[in-house]
Amino acid sequence: MDSKITAVGKLHQVEEKRRDDVGQQLENMRKKNQYMQHQMEMLNELKMHTGESAFRSPVLNSAALMNLNHVDTMLQKLLVHHRQEQAVMEAECMSVQRQLEDKHARVKGLESVLERWQKKQSYEKAKREQKLIEDIINSRLKQREVL
Repeated sequence: MDSKITAVGKLHQVEEKRRDDVGQQLENMRKKNQYMQHQMEMLNELKMHTGESAFRSPVLNSAALMNLNHVDTMLQKLLVHHRQEQAVMEAECMSVQRQLEDKHARVKGLESVLERWQKKQSYEKAKREQKLIEDIINSRLKQREVL
């Protein structure tokens, strides 16, 4: 039983480390997602600013309008690309979150098995000790009867 408890204890430690690694991975992914969100906000602000600055310009010639249109198109493409990337990152985050939940459930299961086996071992030890005490008492009673 000791070897089983030791093995489950080591397996529990390994699973805890794996769970912690997945948790760290999830945290890193969330930070990247927040950074991506910040970039999207900045791109939106830049897009709004370029549009407003063009309308404030006293003279709008065709070259300026073409440049403004080109900048607007590029910013729109960047925004679309960032949105798609963010959607992919969110899906990955959800997948890693499920992995983390699975790892956590596995760790909890190993903890319960370990506790159950330790209780069983202590019960069996107490039972053996009680049996030994009863045997000692019985042998002393037999010795007294013989004398």
